[in-house]
Amino acid sequence: MSRHQPQRHPVPDHIPAHLAEAYATTAGRRPSDHCPYQPGTAVQRHGYAGHPAPGFGRTGFRGWVVATVGGTILTGITEDGREWWEEWGRLEPADTPPDPWGHCTCCREARLKLRRAEIEQHRAHGVQLDLFGAAS
Repeated sequence: MSRHQPQRHPVPDHIPAHLAEAYATTAGRRPSDHCPYQPGTAVQRHGYAGHPAPGFGRTGFRGWVVATVGGTILTGITEDGREWWEEWGRLEPADTPPDPWGHCTCCREARLKLRRAEIEQHRAHGVQLDLFGAAS
């Protein structure tokens, strides 16, 4: 009796070495050509505190696409080595800047940094507070 060997995916060079085995052994097959994310694409999924199911819907993640396990369901690994499965419509490129007015739990620190920079810019240039030109 032969034992079934899981498919191994080729590991792109930009995947950190300590995650190479997790990437190679993630379940699934190569995404179709019309899929917006191909193997090795860096993606993020935003999480929201009120999401009804625990997990990445609440926490969000950053990671890489490895394969597909259905028509629009992609699978991959997070930056800390956990496997994820998501519909590709819930993903966005990892280099997308955070929305300063968003409410996701995963980008809080980045939003605070943007907001602090905006406040400092207003302090440096002055802000008109009334109709007749008084500035702070």
